[in-house]
Amino acid sequence: MPIELPKYCRDKFKIFGKFSQGVMNTFEYSYSNSFLEGINNKIKVIKRMAYGYRNFLLFKLCIFLIQDQVFQVK
Repeated sequence: MPIELPKYCRDKFKIFGKFSQGVMNTFEYSYSNSFLEGINNKIKVIKRMAYGYRNFLLFKLCIFLIQDQVFQVK
């Protein structure tokens, strides 16, 4: 008599089957989006700190200042 897995286990296997190619690519290739995720996290922190800025330009300049990407305007 075969043993039947619980429903939550079967669901996990279905999800793994759906995304199996992506999981295999993770092991095969060394690409990562961690750098981009780090930048997004910094922007979210700045956004929380900058609550109440009057315009978007000041918010954008704050992001550039913290990221050390200040550009000199002529």
